[in-house]
Amino acid sequence: MEVLTFETTEQEKQIYNDKVEVIKEALKELSPPLIDSLHEYVTFLLEKEKRHRAFVKETLDAAADPDYLEFDSVEEAMEAIRNWSE
Repeated sequence: MEVLTFETTEQEKQIYNDKVEVIKEALKELSPPLIDSLHEYVTFLLEKEKRHRAFVKETLDAAADPDYLEFDSVEEAMEAIRNWSE
């Protein structure tokens, strides 16, 4: 199973840092209403990233559980549920 990671190389880190610096400089040119809009959008992105990371962690934790079951289809999962409750 492929594991999702957020590891970056030193070159990638430098590229990200350079982009952050460009964003910081651009912020100085924005009007207050645009700053407000940008703040709302960044807050939205942070919440989205937080939910995504939680989902990835829960998925990986579930896959590592010895009782984890994997099905090839929804129908197969539903059949297992029906059989389990009998």
